[in-house]
This record gives sequence, structure tokens and C-alpha cells, in this order.
Amino acid sequence: MKFTRSRQVAVLLILTVVALVLLIIQPDEELSLRSLAPSPVLISRSLRADLQPVEVVSGHLQPARRVWLRFEVDGRVAERLAEPGQRIEQGRALLTLDAQDYQDVLVQAQAEWRQAQENLDRDRRLLQLAERSRRLQAEEVARLNSLKERSLASKTRLGDSQALLAQRQSDEARLRASVATGPQLVTARKAALDRAQRNQDRTILRAPFSGHVNQVDLEPGDYAVRNQQAVEIIGEAMDFYAQVRGPLARALNIGQSVPVAVDGVAYTATVISVQPDPDPTTFTHAIRLRMPMGETRSGAMAVARLPLKPLNQALVIPLTAILRDEDGSYVFRVAGRHLRRVAVELGPRVGQQQVVQSGLQPGEAVAIRDVAALSDGQLVIPEALQDVEH
Repeated sequence: MKFTRSRQVAVLLILTVVALVLLIIQPDEELSLRSLAPSPVLISRSLRADLQPVEVVSGHLQPARRVWLRFEVDGRVAERLAEPGQRIEQGRALLTLDAQDYQDVLVQAQAEWRQAQENLDRDRRLLQLAERSRRLQAEEVARLNSLKERSLASKTRLGDSQALLAQRQSDEARLRASVATGPQLVTARKAALDRAQRNQDRTILRAPFSGHVNQVDLEPGDYAVRNQQAVEIIGEAMDFYAQVRGPLARALNIGQSVPVAVDGVAYTATVISVQPDPDPTTFTHAIRLRMPMGETRSGAMAVARLPLKPLNQALVIPLTAILRDEDGSYVFRVAGRHLRRVAVELGPRVGQQQVVQSGLQPGEAVAIRDVAALSDGQLVIPEALQDVEH
């Protein structure tokens, strides 16, 4: 499209007006960048301190003693004398079996033992008589032997006396053997009697310790066989049970006191067992802490504060001084009036204090508030210096 002369003049006038406007509004001076004002920061100095790390571990309470009772003899259940939830004293009867057969065996064993004892006493008395009779007969044989050459009658009587002496000696030998073996027979009969007595006693299932009945698996009329689970008893004492890491398990000692809280109630428990060899699946160690007798809530959740190995002269800074990102952990060290971002290697956390293993020296000042908003090289005004509290 061709411009006419009038249009060309109009365009020229517009460009001239725009140029004049730009000249009029042109700033007198060139704009310059302004530096940011120093920011106030709160700082603290790193220092060395003796610390006692504590790890909070969750666990649960379970009875310190739990046992399944079983009959040691077979028989039909006659009575069920306990129910789940009942508190029982040591020695109380819980279940009984029909004991008639065992009573008969006991009566027979008693009779056999008494008979063996009486037989032994009889044989001892007979042995005394046999010894006396044998001595008298021996004297008679000796007397007749001195008269055998005087008459034929004396010789005949001598032969009869010698035969009778042999009979007396045989009776004495038999009784002596009976007396010698009699005590063993009496002992065997007494052992059978004791065994029969124990079997009769075993027809009553009794509580081996005081506690509570947890389960009863047999009813009257059921046939119980030996080693079949019958009654479960749990003790009144409670243990705190948990699985812990190796360093924590190695820091615990048998008999050590440990604070444990159950539903907000604080107790002092005692370490009674620490598994030395870890579980092959979880690589954790089972620990048990004995609770005071006042705590009886089996299955309740609990929290224990377990002490770790003490840290002596550890370099610490406030926990709020740590800046964490994908690359690691950092602090902002104050160098004059500027911040320097420094990588640090951290140790354990103890309360609101953080152990620093490397990257800082004792006495160096670091920013301890709003570190996520700070940057490396930033100009700052330290507001206060606070030493880390012990």
C-alpha cells in the first residue's frame, strides 16, 4: 500500500511528538543497585559438655511369669474349681480327676509294703531262733562224736544228729539270705507306694504360685491325657518388654533402674534381662524390665527412657542451628559480620542439644534462629551471644 503525501506528513509528526515526550520524561540520573541492610541474627558459641543421652523406647507390659499347667496322669475330669479372671493363692486346687483307680493302686501298694516289712521282721526273728537251734545241734553232734566209739547206739544217734544239724544249717542259710535281701524288697515296695501316692496327688491340679487364672481348657467329664494343656496361670508381677538396637542393649546392665511411664503414670523399673544375641530377622535385642508390684495392667502400652553410653567432653551446639538439605547438614558460622555456611558431621541429639563430630571448633559462634532464611556470605548484626546451656 502506497502512502500519500498527507499521510507521510502525519506519521512524521507522530514520531516527532514521541521523541519529545521521551526527552521530557528522561530521568536525571542513572538508577543504581542498593545493597541490603545487615540483618540481626541470634548466635551462640559451640562448647564442650558432658552428656547423658537417653533414648525413648515404646513397649508393652506382660506378666513376668506365665505357665500352662498339665496333668501328669490320665483320667476323667471330676471338678472344675477355677475360672478365668479369678485370683488364686499358691497351692489352690484348680481341676480334679476321678481318682478311684489311683486310690486302689495306692491301697494295694500300702498292703504290699507292709507285708514286705512284716516278712522281714519275721525272718529276722526266725534267723535268731535258727542260729540258736543250729548251735545247740552242733553241741549235740560234738557230744555224740565223743561217745561214738563206746557203743553202737551212740554211733546211730550221731548220724541222726549230724543230719539234723545239716537241716538246721540249711534253714539258717535260707533265713540269712532272706534277711539280707529283705531290705531291698521293702525299699522297692516303699518306692511303689510313694509312686502310687504321687499319682493320686497328681489327680488334683494345683496352682504353683499365686496369681490369676487366664484360661481353663477342660470341663467336667472331659478325658484329660498327660501333658495336655489344662489351665494357664499368670503371675501378678509385670514386665516391660521391648526390642531395642544393639548400642542401646549394650548400654544396659542387669539390675539397673530405668524410668517407665504407663498411661502417664511414672514408675521406676529394674532391668532383669537383656538378650545378648540379636534376633536373626530384625537384628534387635529383647529386653525385660521388672515393674513395681503396683502396676498390673497386662498388655498396656508403656514408654521407657533408656540411657545410652555417656558422652564426655562432646562438642555441642543448639539443635536450632542445624540446616539440613539433600547434600547434608550445615551451620552458619559467624566470621566477623558475615555468615559462612559450613558443612558439619553430626553425632547424637541429646534433648535440645546437637553433638557435632567435625566441622566446628570449640568457641565458634553460629546462628541459632531462622537458619533456613539465611545465606552464605550474608551481612549480619549479631544480636546476642548465648552459651549453650548444660
